[in-house]
Amino acid sequence: MPTEEQWKDAYAKVGELVLLYTTLDHQLNDVIIEVMRLAQSPIRMREALVVTLDPRQKIEMLKSRADHIRQQGWKKAVKTHADRLERVAKIRNAVCHTPMVANKMGDGFEFAPAVAAAKLLKNVMFRSKDDYSIEGLTLDHVQKAKTLAMKALGGGEDILTKFAKARAVLEKKRAAAVPNS
Repeated sequence: MPTEEQWKDAYAKVGELVLLYTTLDHQLNDVIIEVMRLAQSPIRMREALVVTLDPRQKIEMLKSRADHIRQQGWKKAVKTHADRLERVAKIRNAVCHTPMVANKMGDGFEFAPAVAAAKLLKNVMFRSKDDYSIEGLTLDHVQKAKTLAMKALGGGEDILTKFAKARAVLEKKRAAAVPNS
C-alpha cells in the first residue's frame, strides 16, 4: 500500500500537469491571435474573445489554419504544436476526470476509469482471442505528458516569435510603401 508521502507525490505530479496545461491554454490564446492574424484592437477585445473558446476548438482552428500556411517549416511547426496540445489534453482530461487508486501490486498508482463498458473496451489490447490485456493510465503517462507539455511550451514560444518577426517586417514594408504627406 502506498505511503502518505507517495500519495502526495502522485498528487503533485497530477497538479503539475494541470498547471502546465493551463499555461499551454493561455499561450494558445496568443498563438491563435498571431496565427489567425486577428486585427489589432485598442481595448484587448481579441483576447477576451479567444479566451472564451474551448481549448479543443482553438486546437482545431490552429490545425485548420496550418493548412493555409505556405512556408512548409512554419506549417509543420504549427501542426506539431497542435498535435502536442491534443496529446497533452487527452492525458490531462483523463487524470482530472478519473479517480487515482493504488495499483494491484500496491507499489504505485493508476487511474481507474468507471466500469462503463465503452471506457473499458477502449483500453483493451487483444493479441489473440485468449491473450489480452487492459492498459491503464499510470503516473508514467502523466510524466510523459509533462515532458511533452514542456516541449509544447517551447514550440509555442517559437511560433509566437516567428509570427511576431514576420508581422514586424510586413508592418515595416507597409509603412515604407505609404507616401509621407
